Amino acid sequence: MTKKIKININGIPVEVDTGTTILNAARQAGVIIPSLCYHKDLCIAGNCRVCVVEISGQKRLAAACATPCEEEMEIHTNSLNVLHARK
Repeated sequence: MTKKIKININGIPVEVDTGTTILNAARQAGVIIPSLCYHKDLCIAGNCRVCVVEISGQKRLAAACATPCEEEMEIHTNSLNVLHARK
């Protein structure tokens, strides 16, 4: 049995298995994060950077497809910083 962790995506509390990426956690919560290079059957590269998100307490944006969730993580998918970076 996999341990569950609690995170917060755009103010939505989400409980996911340890090791779940931010992208997959967001999809479970019904939050859409755009992505180009991600495919569930391929290795994770995080090259396109279209899926970047802001994590509270971190200076740099993170690729949602390659970043595993951590306990009590606060994730913002549509902040001005994120939207500007995706352009």
